[in-house]
Amino acid sequence: MTKLIAYLLPGVLLMVAFTAVKNFVLSPDVTFSTWFVYFSVAFYLLCVIIPCVIYYLRTPPGISHK
Repeated sequence: MTKLIAYLLPGVLLMVAFTAVKNFVLSPDVTFSTWFVYFSVAFYLLCVIIPCVIYYLRTPPGISHK
């Protein structure tokens, strides 16, 4: 489980950085536009899904790595 958290950590850091840029740099007009809302959702999902897929491919279930 800690290996999965290690894979998720870069994605979480990217989400924090994106949120900081969104809140402090971009104007509210941009952040409330429809395309940016869809982009934000896709970005957040990809920051979680891609590390999970990489983790799954490197350590498939059912294989004991002891």
